[in-house]
Amino acid sequence: MPFTLQNASVLTPWQQLVNAGKCFEVTNPSPGTAVAHANKTSFSATANGLFVIANNNPAGSGVNIYLQQLVMVQTATAPTGTLVEHYEVYNETGIVTGLTAVTPRTPVNLNPASSNTTNATVQAFLTGAITIPAAVGSRRLQAIHTVATGVTVIHDTFIITFGAEGGSVAKNGGAAARATDAATLVSSAPAVCIAPQTTSWINQWWVTAAANVPSYEYMLTYAELAE
Repeated sequence: MPFTLQNASVLTPWQQLVNAGKCFEVTNPSPGTAVAHANKTSFSATANGLFVIANNNPAGSGVNIYLQQLVMVQTATAPTGTLVEHYEVYNETGIVTGLTAVTPRTPVNLNPASSNTTNATVQAFLTGAITIPAAVGSRRLQAIHTVATGVTVIHDTFIITFGAEGGSVAKNGGAAARATDAATLVSSAPAVCIAPQTTSWINQWWVTAAANVPSYEYMLTYAELAE
């Protein structure tokens, strides 16, 4: 029997999904060029948007969308006085479209040999935080997540894995604030499922952030799977 990647046990579950053409990603338009977000320092369900992901698959028979990973590389500017970065994920029945400081991004299949296309519509922040419209369907809070950043510097990388098994990588406070030494901060968030004909959005804000507006390069990956 010939060896094939489809039955190779050496592949991780996510590599198997990529091989099957089920995984997609969106990135900032130009590598090396960051996109400005906003200096948000308090919670808002509708004013702190990073990404809006709408599942346009048909209700009852379409596939679910599962967020996999969010990578944010802090480039160009970093806010001062940062402490803890907060994220929330909301979901609403129906298709939601961001109102301001938003741009559509085209998801790319991570398997270039696959002909599968996505039925997701993805919007990303653009020179500000996305504004979410007032609720028109049933809205729920899907996830709350924090990343203990401490004082951040240019080129810090924040990696959030959704639904990862095991605990988050711990961060201990140092004796002094970092000055120029970039770090990679890795954490695990709850699993997020976006059902057909619903929309989820990711918010971000930062306790005590001041002065500079944060700018990011980014990569958001997700999978489309039947129940």
